[in-house]
Amino acid sequence: MKKSPLLIASIIIASLLPAISLTACDVTTASLSEATMCRSVDNDMRPIDATDIFATDTPEIFCSVKLSSAPPDTEVKAEWIYVQGELEGTENYLIDDYTLTAEGTLYLGFSLTKPEAEWPKGEYKVILYVDGKEKLSVPFTVQ
Repeated sequence: MKKSPLLIASIIIASLLPAISLTACDVTTASLSEATMCRSVDNDMRPIDATDIFATDTPEIFCSVKLSSAPPDTEVKAEWIYVQGELEGTENYLIDDYTLTAEGTLYLGFSLTKPEAEWPKGEYKVILYVDGKEKLSVPFTVQ
């Protein structure tokens, strides 16, 4: 029995689809939880004095987050964003970002120090990524 070229092509494509879909997406067991804005962190990077409201003269603002089940070389990135406020015409401005490499289950701490003047009043957020994929966004306010 002679098989048609269309049938053969369909079988080949169908057999390759699972392999293509597995290589096209990065699967990680890592997850983030307990993201907390705070005034400080302890030696294990757990939050101390949790709050989402900071004064304009706060020396340093911290974000603590729990990383769980992370394989070796997992990258966790924090982007500090000025969303909006007293700086007219400045919205969703990337202030800074920092990437840590970690594995296992542990708390991570990110921080940003006060500018030379003071923190501009307004709304901010920290966006947290795992291996380049956005996982959490934590809002906070400076007033």
